[in-house]
Formats: sequence, C-alpha cells, structure tokens
Amino acid sequence: MLEFEPFSVAALGRAIPYIKQTVSCCSELSAASIFMWQEGYDLHFCFWNDTLVLRENIGEQPAFTWPMGADVDGMVDMLIEYTRANNLPLRFYEIDDKVLKIIRNDRRLQPSMNAYEIRWSDYIYSFEDVLSFRGKKYKGQRNHINKFMRLYGEPNIKFITKSDREGIEKMLLEYRTEHGDASDFEESELMMTRKLLDVSDELDLYAACITVGGEIAAISVGEIVGDTLLIHIEKALKRYDGIYPTMYQSFVRLIAKKIGKNLSFVNREDDSGDEGLRTSKMQYQPIGRVHKHLVHVKTPAARIKEMPVIMSGGIVLTEFKETDKQAYLSLNTDIKNNKFWGYDYREDEDIIGRIDENTFYDLTMTDIKAGDSVNFAIRTSADGDMIGEGILWNFSFDSAEVGCRIIPEYQGRGYGKTAFAALSDFAESTLKVKVCARCFVENTVSYRMICSSGYKQTDKDKKYYYFSRN
Repeated sequence: MLEFEPFSVAALGRAIPYIKQTVSCCSELSAASIFMWQEGYDLHFCFWNDTLVLRENIGEQPAFTWPMGADVDGMVDMLIEYTRANNLPLRFYEIDDKVLKIIRNDRRLQPSMNAYEIRWSDYIYSFEDVLSFRGKKYKGQRNHINKFMRLYGEPNIKFITKSDREGIEKMLLEYRTEHGDASDFEESELMMTRKLLDVSDELDLYAACITVGGEIAAISVGEIVGDTLLIHIEKALKRYDGIYPTMYQSFVRLIAKKIGKNLSFVNREDDSGDEGLRTSKMQYQPIGRVHKHLVHVKTPAARIKEMPVIMSGGIVLTEFKETDKQAYLSLNTDIKNNKFWGYDYREDEDIIGRIDENTFYDLTMTDIKAGDSVNFAIRTSADGDMIGEGILWNFSFDSAEVGCRIIPEYQGRGYGKTAFAALSDFAESTLKVKVCARCFVENTVSYRMICSSGYKQTDKDKKYYYFSRN
C-alpha cells in the first residue's frame, strides 16, 4: 500500500528531480509553486518504485498529481488500489491537455469527468520571441524598454546574492506602498516571495534583480522544468518607466546565457481572474494557454446521462438555469442562513476579486462538469423560481453525501425535508450509491430532517453529527 509523507523542504528537495521530468506544463507542478502554496492543502508526497505522486486536499477531499518518474503505469494501479481501500475518490489535479489525453485513453480510468477554470490557466510565450521582441506585435514592449534605457541606461541585471537582501526588503516595502490596499492574496504572495528567496538555492531556482543607481528596482524568480522557464515572481517599482518589460526580457536573456542555450517556452502563470493582469499578460502575445483540469475517475456523477426532473410532495428538483444566478448569489452570500451549512463566502479561497451573479454559478458549474457534485435547484414548480439547492457531493466510488439548503423566506414549510428525502432516494436508486449526511451539533432542525428521511446517526464529534441510510 502507498505511504504518503507530509510536506517538508527536505521532501520537496527529493521531489525536484521528478518534477523536472514531468510531462505536464502546469506551473503548480514546480518546486517554487509547491513551496509557496502548500499551506492549507495538507500536501503530502509519495515516493514509490522511483515514482512520485503528490496528494493535496481540494475541497474536502484529496486529489493526486499525475505520476512522475519511472513507473507511471504501476503507480496508477497503486492509486486505484489505495483509493478503493480507503474509500476515497480517485481525482487528479493540475492535469494539462496532454496528460488529459493519456487519462482518456487509459481503460482503467474510465469513465472520467473533467473541468478547468480559465482564470487558473497559464500563459505560455515563445522563449526566442522574448529574447528579441522582434516584429510589429512587440512594438509596445520595445518602446517601453527603449524608454527605460534612455532614462536609466542599459539594464543592470544580476543574480541575487545574500548581500542584496536588505535592498530587496527595501524595494518590497516600497512596492507594497505603491499598491495601496493589497488583498489577502497579494499580502500572502509578498510574504511568500521573501520565503522563496530564502530557499532559492535549495530548490534550484533562479533569482535575479535589476538595479538602477545602486538601488534594486525589480526582482524575478523562476525555474526550469523541461524546456520551459517558469516565472513565479515578477515585482518591480512603478516609478521606473518601462521596468516590467525590461525585467522580463532581461531575465530571460540572463537565463539563456546562464544555461548556454535557448529554451522553447516561458510560462508566466495565470491571471487568477484579475482583469488588469489578464490585459497585461495578453499584451505580451501568448502563443497558448495551459488549462489545468480537475479529473474525477469513476465518479458516480458520470452515471447521469441527462439531468432528471424530480418531483415530490409539492417541490421540483431541476438542473440550474441561467435565470437562477441572482437567487443563487443571494443564497451563497446569506451569512446567517449559511452558518449551519458550514459555509462563509468570505473565507472561500476560490473566490478572488469582485463578486457578481456569475461567481457562485460558475464555480458550481465547474464542480458539476468535473463530476465532483450533482447540484439541483429546488422549485415549487418546474418553471418556478429557485427556492433552494440540493446537492450530492463528497463522492467515493460507491457513496455520496447529501445536502440541502432553503432560502429563508421559504423555510418552515417542509420544502427542505421533502427535497432532502427525494434527493436521497434518487442517489440510491439511480446512482446506486450509499448515502450519508451530517449536520452541526447545534442544528436541531437539520438533525430532525435527516432522521425523518430514513437516516440513523452513526457518529459524533465536537462539530458534527454523522448519519448514514440503510
């Protein structure tokens, strides 16, 4: 049976040779990204038969990277055995289109469902194009670089040493001031930039800076995976005109000189849904995007060929519609109503930037497409407004958790009880899975609702009561 060890810098160091051989182009499958963003995801490493797999929590369930190393085929067999033995779903994360084709052609991994969010798709550029910025399409970049050189002279770029750390800290403090009210994500990124510089040598990273008049004006940190230069950090002071394109090109040239050859691609990571960042990355003329799929193997959701309409006791369960977006936004942002459902959108790490009627609808559609959940809109008639949500989720190969929530003005009429029972029946009869549920220990209403739907309490901890049916 596979054994997983928790994250440590030492384990990451042992993983680097495997990472550098990976067939994936995803920026997250790199030493720097793993180091920077592992907190909160319960990241673990598994080294087996000269092969590496990473495991982390996505949502409330684990997911695995595609195997890296000598025995990919054998590791897939071991993962199938491991997930079945531990009653876990087999999910793969950070799967690019190339690896997705491998999964789809593997009979052991069928059926499977997959989805990606475009905001997390990496931008890919031609390495040689960046070296010269030649041609009409790069006129803007050349103009900015020429302006920088007129004002400050030829870019003075060098690899960072320990003696530069005081100057870098001064630069980062000014950078923070320039950007005013930073988001939690931006603050976290600044903190991780400092930590990444501390371990750059251990993780085989390249860290460089541009100085102007002896002061550090910009820094960049990257690493090489296969034939791609991944750029993880690009920070520059806006008071230096043209500094960003200058740093970008200078860093790529420095890497080419250091390794004595040109690579094929530059990966400048995703835009996280930020419109300004998206505009900036598009201006550098990407030659492609790397989509990062979540793949769910043998999910019970794959057994649904067409979303049904379920009618029971005066309520109707249907698929979500575009016209439900506003009601779904209200349902998800109602802090008081969601308290005993265990959800607070303000703490949702998947939500970055401005919230609108598409935010929660799009996230749910991604979960549905990936086979991670089956979501129903609860209505009082087939063409009526949405009054709540029913969900099947936390799938294993043969089980599903059932959940239900009702908009406050429709509570107290038995709609939730009826919908919950109907959804449980559907899961058992159509998906052929065992159903389970849970509720907060303070939530007596949900406790009675679950018990009245044929469930029995099986366990309890400080937070939840747990139930199963039949």
